[in-house]
Amino acid sequence: MSRSLKALRRFGAVQSAVLVFGVGAYVGLPTVMRPVERAAASLGVDLNAVPGYVDAKHLFTGLQSDDWIALDEGSWFYMPTLYPAASFSQAMQVLQTQDVLIGQIPEVKDVLGKIGRAESALDPAPAAMVETYVMLKPESEWREGVTARQIWEEINRVATLPGVTPASALQPIEGRVVMLQSGIKAPMAIRIYGDDLQTLATAAIAVSAQLKKSPYVNSGTVNPDIVLGKPYVEFSVNREAASRYGMNASMVNEVIETALGGMNLIKTVEGRERYPVRLRYNRDLRERIDGLSRLPVVTQSGAVVPLEELASLETTWGPGAINSENGRLIAHVAFMTNGSVGDLESVAAIEEQLRQAQTLPESNPNRLSLPTGYSLEAVGSFRNQIEANRRLMWIIPVVMGINLLLIYVQFRNLPISLAVFSGIPVAFAGGMILVAWMQVELNTAVWVGFIALFGLAVDDGVVMATYVHQLLQKRRITSVQEIRDTVYEAGLKRIRPCVMTTVTTLAALIPVMIADGRGADVARAMAIPVFGGMLVEPFTSFIVPTLYCGYLELKMRFGLEDELWQGDAGERDTMGH
Repeated sequence: MSRSLKALRRFGAVQSAVLVFGVGAYVGLPTVMRPVERAAASLGVDLNAVPGYVDAKHLFTGLQSDDWIALDEGSWFYMPTLYPAASFSQAMQVLQTQDVLIGQIPEVKDVLGKIGRAESALDPAPAAMVETYVMLKPESEWREGVTARQIWEEINRVATLPGVTPASALQPIEGRVVMLQSGIKAPMAIRIYGDDLQTLATAAIAVSAQLKKSPYVNSGTVNPDIVLGKPYVEFSVNREAASRYGMNASMVNEVIETALGGMNLIKTVEGRERYPVRLRYNRDLRERIDGLSRLPVVTQSGAVVPLEELASLETTWGPGAINSENGRLIAHVAFMTNGSVGDLESVAAIEEQLRQAQTLPESNPNRLSLPTGYSLEAVGSFRNQIEANRRLMWIIPVVMGINLLLIYVQFRNLPISLAVFSGIPVAFAGGMILVAWMQVELNTAVWVGFIALFGLAVDDGVVMATYVHQLLQKRRITSVQEIRDTVYEAGLKRIRPCVMTTVTTLAALIPVMIADGRGADVARAMAIPVFGGMLVEPFTSFIVPTLYCGYLELKMRFGLEDELWQGDAGERDTMGH
């Protein structure tokens, strides 16, 4: 019997090792081992000099955080921006050229490019914004060794023509969600708040220069908004001259609007189709800017005079689009991280870098100078993960507390409930180890998997503790040896049901773990922590009886009363007397 108890204690050592590696998988083994190294150094021992120790210590360097639940849509959403001064005909030519170049990539099945927008206030896309849907072939038809990210890099390389900005990697659904949430065309960006368009344009260029220096940013994806890049023709009405011809500023503006922009007179109906009839000057007159000032205008007095008699004309640069948020003008500098660390960690480091750059002295060439009242804010899809983390900070403790409460309701004994509850930390550590081993970044799907694991991790402990309690109730317990014999017998009879429960759970998760279809990324992210936790969960089938036995032994050795000392046999004797 003593051998069996020693064997059970060995499982306790294994459980402790699992907990240590689980914490190391989450925060990094170098962090966990740092106190041990300091203690060893105080004794004159350098653990880093031990052969293989450094390599083993860096087996787990800590988990990174992702800003998006992984979902492979099987396509890419290519959204570059042309220079705002590009004409619509030039934009169409660029779009068609890009579609041809992208379609020549072997892994691309179909390419559909779009430019312009519908007649809707819900689609503020300017004419310079290209939206190209790139549908990929099944992975079985790809070149050997090619990944989806490499295909995107090739798309960006071949389609980035002169005058076209680089685009950030997005998928169709992901891109739409990001644009609705943040108003940007990239997973993340720095938003600049200000009050003047010219100053915003200068600030966007300065921020982009800082981002290109960051070790966490892919410098090729830094894309500042071109705030002032649209050519404008401005007319200033000469009110005094217009009044001599019986016209006011409103009349002159109406003439200019009708002559150049056009005015809808009527609609023609042709079956189910309706077309507006628009009146304006011929194209050859409208497109010659140097000749606009000589366009003939019929005044209210009936005289025909050139437009320059009524208004002065000048060309200038203005905004292609004016964006605002919270009542202030904004500009964005989009970028992508280089993957050296997690997205949340990268964004935090980039924000700190920009704050430090603003505090540098004026003489420092790396200083980021922003006018008074201007501010920076990091925006993007990573905000979803930050909000999810805030909720998970209280959801996970609540879930674990509910588990402990339900166990206590079952046993009505806090030490026994804690013994059963010990399976949750062990399973949690096992899940973390597998997540780190498979190099999965932490996101909401992974944490949902851990929440599901908490409910499964105590099953074997509940089964084992319940049967131990039932068997002890049926016997008269008078010595420590009888406690050990009873617990040992109960463990032998319930180990098979516990193992079968665990095996069926693991077998049910195997199809999810090996799935590779659409949406499998999210399902696999939820299944990995459950699978890893259930792999180490069988240890609770040995730990719970050991803790149960140790608890009862202590009570008996210290002479404490317990209802199990008499059992059902004791109750029958009392009734007979």
